[in-house]
Amino acid sequence: MGDVTSEILTGLGLAITLAGAWITARAVILKEDDAINIGVSRIVSENDEENLQLPMVQNLLASSRGARRGLLLIAGGTALQLVPIAVRVVMLAFA
Repeated sequence: MGDVTSEILTGLGLAITLAGAWITARAVILKEDDAINIGVSRIVSENDEENLQLPMVQNLLASSRGARRGLLLIAGGTALQLVPIAVRVVMLAFA
């Protein structure tokens, strides 16, 4: 397998990893309103500030923050790996 082909496949694999991380994180990243709708029983306050203090809503929001941080770390790591690959592909293409 040629150098260019190898680099392109590695870059494609990293791009697929990034897309998979995005899809996975998107499934658990919630807005406050979504967390309230999921985590609040129907017999509670109509005040969102009070509902945001409920343990289930807080748990959902903490999970969402963790998913967002995880996605950012995976995206950052993948981007750092893609940069030298892109540079090598360009250098090999013009060499």
